[in-house]
Amino acid sequence: MKVSYEQIYLTSSSSVKIESYTHKSQCDSVSWHLHPEYELVFIKSGKGSIQIDSHFEEYSDGLLVFLGPNIPHMPFGNKQFKSNVEVVIQFPKSFIDEKLAHFPEFDMVLKLIEKSNNGILFSPETHKKLSPLFLKFNKQNATERLLNFITILHLLSISSDQRTVLKEKLSLDINQHTFERISKVYQHINDHYADEIRSDALAKELGLTPNSFCRMFKTITQRNFIDFLNEFRVKKAQEYFEHHDTSISSVMYQCGFNDPSYFAKQFKKYSGMTPSQYYNQI
Repeated sequence: MKVSYEQIYLTSSSSVKIESYTHKSQCDSVSWHLHPEYELVFIKSGKGSIQIDSHFEEYSDGLLVFLGPNIPHMPFGNKQFKSNVEVVIQFPKSFIDEKLAHFPEFDMVLKLIEKSNNGILFSPETHKKLSPLFLKFNKQNATERLLNFITILHLLSISSDQRTVLKEKLSLDINQHTFERISKVYQHINDHYADEIRSDALAKELGLTPNSFCRMFKTITQRNFIDFLNEFRVKKAQEYFEHHDTSISSVMYQCGFNDPSYFAKQFKKYSGMTPSQYYNQI
């Protein structure tokens, strides 16, 4: 999978980008990616999985998620039902600083937006309650769409059943040069997680010293490189268990682990159970 920087364009007549997709006009898949804009995603129905940085979980009946800028994530959509609808709303920081921040009435909305820097998942109840508002966008004009969006933000800001998915704030001011470097790291992990991956080799490839590489990676991800790599591999192992009829030892090697005891230790650290326990519950 190729890591990409998603370039989001706003027309001169729009403050936010609001797109509705159906089975016939699906959102383009950009694989593992990030962008400096905020993103609110509504998926009407179906089941799938989400991966936000190293956080992985499955959803079963639609999804409602809000992400701050520069949080690496995979696409959220699914193709399970032809009647499914996906609504993607993206807006720049300038929309907040130049517009919303000038109105004291939006205090709760601004707190919600700040919270999105850790990624927010909303409950099935909130998803169901706001579903009619998201489904209206496709039939509204520009003014109606903006007002509808503000209403949704307000309702999300006062909803009590929401949870953040990342322990640390990942939204950072990443310049293009730093982004290109971290993108190469993510791409290398995605492409070679089954192989030996050494931070000093990656540092050399990026023209950095090992210490500089480790500082850069931790600054951007708030994670140590080896912790991130191990958790990524464990999540991949879980995917293998769920979607392939294969042995535990085979999954271990396919996901870059060579020592059964170390694999078991890391798997339990990030999943809460041993590989055999996870395998037997599927």
